[in-house]
Amino acid sequence: MEYVLKNEHVRLAVSDFGAEMTSLKLNGFEYLWTPDDAHFNRVSPCLFPITGRFMEGYYTHNEKKYYMTLNGMVMEKNFSTEQISETELRMVLHEDEETLAVYPYSFTLAIYYRLEGNFVHISYDVSNHSEEAMPFSVGNHTAYKWPLVDNDNPNSYFLRFEKPETLKSFSPFGWTDSYITNETIRPLDHSLYINGTRSFKNQRSEWIEYTGANCDYAVRMYNKELPFVANWAKPDKNANLVCIEPTLSISSHGPTIFDREGIHVLQPGNSERISYTLEVYCKNR
Repeated sequence: MEYVLKNEHVRLAVSDFGAEMTSLKLNGFEYLWTPDDAHFNRVSPCLFPITGRFMEGYYTHNEKKYYMTLNGMVMEKNFSTEQISETELRMVLHEDEETLAVYPYSFTLAIYYRLEGNFVHISYDVSNHSEEAMPFSVGNHTAYKWPLVDNDNPNSYFLRFEKPETLKSFSPFGWTDSYITNETIRPLDHSLYINGTRSFKNQRSEWIEYTGANCDYAVRMYNKELPFVANWAKPDKNANLVCIEPTLSISSHGPTIFDREGIHVLQPGNSERISYTLEVYCKNR
């Protein structure tokens, strides 16, 4: 089932399958990718309790192997809706037999969407109901149209940082490269993704903006509580999407979830809220 939040200018649609955003419109203009089976069959799946993969396909806990797929297990789960209003939606998932088979913890994951003017606030409330410490990460695998405007030149699109940045990008397969060097603009082209995801961490900027040189529309992501960003697209020029993924943690080669860089750990009975914000706006209005 799909739920719609709206105010005077912004319309957000969220599916109970994976609690993922499926549409984000400003005055009728769509920002998000339309899924297809050829390139990417989702829009903005939520990532929990990991982002990325285990290189061996499994992790160990208490000397037992647990096999977990790419980006965790909640994107394939139906969430319940606990609260809804014109501009607010809270979606909740608890452990079940399927999750316990790959993640042996009792938990609650609540994802909260709220519209405020041109802003979409997204929060993750994570609670540990287990009798042991629980490692976790959260994030969003959000795919935007590329180009945002039909028939626009995709090579005129870029990420713009609030402040000049020097960032190195990396992948879980050990590949690293310079991503941006003392600049605010990172041009985008499909060849950038020949080696896969371009992840980076700890930017100085309060926000990262995605737009095109000739495009009136832009989206800004404020992600200071989520220190990693995975920037992914396919090198195929016919794949008209680019993903800008804020996340708490990232892939690593450690044998346990605790070994993953950036992972958070909740003690029994504790909870934590982690948030980020999207701003959509028209540059010429």
